[in-house]
Amino acid sequence: MFNWRFPFILAVSFLLLFINLQNKRPHFKVPRTSHLIRNHIERMRSIQSKDDFALSRAFILGDKRSLTKKLKLTFSRLHTNHLFTPSGIHFSSFFILFLPLIRKCRNKGLKKTSLLIELTLCLLPFGLSQFYSLKRISILRISNLILKKAHIKVDIFYVFLISFLLDFIFGTYKYSPISFTFSFLFLGSLLSTPKLSSMALSFFTANLLLTIFLPTTVSFSGFFLGFLLTSIFSFLFPFYFLSYWMSSLIQIDLAFPFLYIIKHISDLFFNLSSYSFNFEIDILGLICIFLFSKVRKLRYLIFALIISSSRIYNVPDSRIKLNRNEYTQDLKNWKILKGVEKSQNKNISCRRKILVSGHQIRCRKKKKRE
Repeated sequence: MFNWRFPFILAVSFLLLFINLQNKRPHFKVPRTSHLIRNHIERMRSIQSKDDFALSRAFILGDKRSLTKKLKLTFSRLHTNHLFTPSGIHFSSFFILFLPLIRKCRNKGLKKTSLLIELTLCLLPFGLSQFYSLKRISILRISNLILKKAHIKVDIFYVFLISFLLDFIFGTYKYSPISFTFSFLFLGSLLSTPKLSSMALSFFTANLLLTIFLPTTVSFSGFFLGFLLTSIFSFLFPFYFLSYWMSSLIQIDLAFPFLYIIKHISDLFFNLSSYSFNFEIDILGLICIFLFSKVRKLRYLIFALIISSSRIYNVPDSRIKLNRNEYTQDLKNWKILKGVEKSQNKNISCRRKILVSGHQIRCRKKKKRE
């Protein structure tokens, strides 16, 4: 039987990447933080170490501004940057906390109560600002739940296609096209793969596709070690989530044991991945990974890695650098003015926005008054 699902996911993702990466990125606006969350963040800053605070802020709140270069490099090498954006992994892990209650209600015949609990959990992300990836997962779960209660049997892959089509037309696509594309690529790769043992290879192939468009490479051992780290994270996240919010109430860092495990495993895996080869693909490699997605023969994936050249069609990483001038200085006291982060001193005025690959800071020299 022709396996059309995974090739379809790759083809649509290729088209979305081609369109969205050519377009001008929407202007970044710093989201407003509620007074309650700001107070919580300050309390956590006082009881956690610098790295623990940065990781907690990224894992739980999706705010990556406190991450150090070392932490960014570690998780990028392991291809686990998705852990810094609340998504399906976080939602599924959080959902596990309530499974015993849902099952208990079902066993007692309280089917309406169990349905209400599930729907309430799925609707929670819609009360949050942004978090588009979480909202897409919620739409998928709600659609699947409604179909099950209506006793309509539909393959989860088709439910995924329908829910993402609705989100594309009426939902979050217009607010964050890149986020939508990444969700479609990676979640689609998962749901289109028939065998559990092949999921890692599907994710590996999806990451290779990104090297056509982005100045990035895929570490062979780093990817599979990162895949293992993601599994460990998803197991620890429910306990870590609860302990994180309780920590600020009692002023004791209850999340420390879980962060300790994640940090040390990530450091170990990062060191191991340094002995691995890095891969990227070109046009010939792209053809091979499409052949692999169709027939699932490992030799085509190996051909893609062997015959692909090293960034012939793209500007080398060494050519991409920050242009520094005599006015570059250390800036502090960034403030949010009209949705944009700004900083200034007597000599220069700067604006900062967050891109996919990091921060972009643009400065200009102030004109001296005569």
